[in-house]
Amino acid sequence: MKIGIIGIGNITLELATRSALFGYEVLISNPRGTNVLKELTCHIGKDVKLVPMEKAAQAELIILFLNREDLENALRALPDMKGKIILHTNNPIFNLNETLDIGSGPSSSDLVATLLPDCFIVKLFNPLHCLTGSKYQSKDRTKIFFTTENHKVKKNVKSYLDTLNFTPIELTELKKLNT
Repeated sequence: MKIGIIGIGNITLELATRSALFGYEVLISNPRGTNVLKELTCHIGKDVKLVPMEKAAQAELIILFLNREDLENALRALPDMKGKIILHTNNPIFNLNETLDIGSGPSSSDLVATLLPDCFIVKLFNPLHCLTGSKYQSKDRTKIFFTTENHKVKKNVKSYLDTLNFTPIELTELKKLNT
C-alpha cells in the first residue's frame, strides 16, 4: 500500500519512518519545497520518495499536515480525492477533555472536511510528548489517538496504526468509557 504525505512535521516524519520500516511505499510532498528533505528521506528508507503533491495525493492513504494559511490553496490544487482516507494531523493534544469538546470556530479538520467533502477525514491527534525520531526502535508501543465517524474507515486506520507499532485509541470509544 502507498502512503501519501502532504506537509512535513514531527508526526508526519515519524509516520513516514514507521511506514517505510514496516514495508509501505511512502510518497512525501511538501508544498513549501522539498530541498531540505532530500537528505532526511535518504536516511528513512529506500521506499520513501519525494514527489509533487498531486502524486502523493494518489496514494491509498493520505497523511496531511499543512499550516492553516497554506490549507486552502494546497487542497484546492489536489486532483479528485473522492473516497480517499485523509489522516489529518494538525490536532495536538494539550488537554484530552478540551480536545473532545472543540469549542467555537472551525477547526483545521473542519476546514479540510469542507474543502474535501467527498473524503473520509480522520483526525489524528499528536500527543506532543511521545513522538521522537528513535521511538520506533523501542519495544514499547506509543499511544496515538484518532477519531472518525465511519466504522469501516475506523477499522482500516486502526489496523494501519497498529501495524506501525502504535497503540491506536479511537477517541469516541474513549469518551464512551469515561461516561
